Amino acid sequence: MPQPPSIPRRFLQALLVAVFAAFLLLPAFQKATGIPPRKRLGGITNKIREFPQWAPKSWLDGSYARTMDTWIAEQIGIRGWLVNLNRQIRYSCFGQVEGAPLRKRALVLGKPPVLYENLLMTDALRPPQIPAEQMDNYAFNLARMQRLLREQGKAFLVVVAPNKALIYTNSLPAWAEGRVSDAHSDYRPFVDALRRHNVPCLDSMELFRELAPEYPGLVPAHGIHWGHHGAWVVWQRAIPLLNQQGVLPEIPVLETVELIEDKPAGMSDELRGQLNLFASPYSAPVPCLYPVAAPPPAETEGMLDVLVVGDSFGFGMVDALARSRLCRNVYYWFYMQSGKAAHPAAYDSREKRGLSSIVSIGAMPSTDENGRRMLEGKNLVLLVVTTFNIDKFSWGFDRLVNRLYGNPDDNPPLYQPGEVNLGD
Repeated sequence: MPQPPSIPRRFLQALLVAVFAAFLLLPAFQKATGIPPRKRLGGITNKIREFPQWAPKSWLDGSYARTMDTWIAEQIGIRGWLVNLNRQIRYSCFGQVEGAPLRKRALVLGKPPVLYENLLMTDALRPPQIPAEQMDNYAFNLARMQRLLREQGKAFLVVVAPNKALIYTNSLPAWAEGRVSDAHSDYRPFVDALRRHNVPCLDSMELFRELAPEYPGLVPAHGIHWGHHGAWVVWQRAIPLLNQQGVLPEIPVLETVELIEDKPAGMSDELRGQLNLFASPYSAPVPCLYPVAAPPPAETEGMLDVLVVGDSFGFGMVDALARSRLCRNVYYWFYMQSGKAAHPAAYDSREKRGLSSIVSIGAMPSTDENGRRMLEGKNLVLLVVTTFNIDKFSWGFDRLVNRLYGNPDDNPPLYQPGEVNLGD
């Protein structure tokens, strides 16, 4: 006959059952009492906002169960606390918050407090994507596009947006030091090709490197994009390049009356919010500079109607254009897929900190009809492209302009856009 378990063993068994039951009941307890309070994860948006509705069909095909599983993971329990704990252990023990080589949007920890995005690091480490002959043809096509726009009374400028990893090399993580170089990006061949073909170009990489000792936050420590001050400096330096073209009346270069140091807002703080750590040297916000622009001469206020075509750096560009009060309307063709607008694009920059009011005008595929709509009435066109999007060949904007204003039978070749070789 087996011996009955000892009292210590019974106590241990009861303790294990109690702990297991507590873990099972913890989500219900947390939902009912709010203890511990639900911890939201930065950079993550809930997929299921409302409680899933049951229906016989969704029950039978399994979609109700899948939706309910997602809702429970997002709404009930301590998932946020567990994610933070997991990342805190990874950071404290291994110096990282996630496996950076695995995803485009993964965070890369530089020297505190600087954070990088893996997409920028990859562009600074991968081989150039565009062969030399193809790059030259691309610059030739942009030169033709500039000529066609000029014939329509529209000034044109390419704005090369900065890659933070190629500018702030002193803050790179140790494993990237000595490996990051302009030679590992399409940036330098692109700028050289534009200059050979006399395409007006503002190289913000070169500009920010020049200004970095005086203004280290042109791309904020916790941002991916240029900050409000960085975009403003780019717009100030762009104006003389536009005046040289002689297409528009003289545009005044507005002075910066004041640089206000204030807490970061919006894109200046986008990476820090994705850390999801309890504590780290990266957790404290880094103040940002907000420029106060001198008012333009009365006769030049609202003299520009602008179309910005490009990637997400365009949001900061629209802000700088609005800050100058030189623009009556600013339209923004985001990746040539969706339309944004700021009208009237003016506000008092002594009071405003965040981005100017940009409204969506809906999906805007790159059709000829939408091209006419976006270009109609504009006297200035800006192509804003960062280094890792050079191989997207202006998202077909050069071909569209040639179809509208040039010879459609002589359209540039349709190049296959490149892609960063990372899974997402």
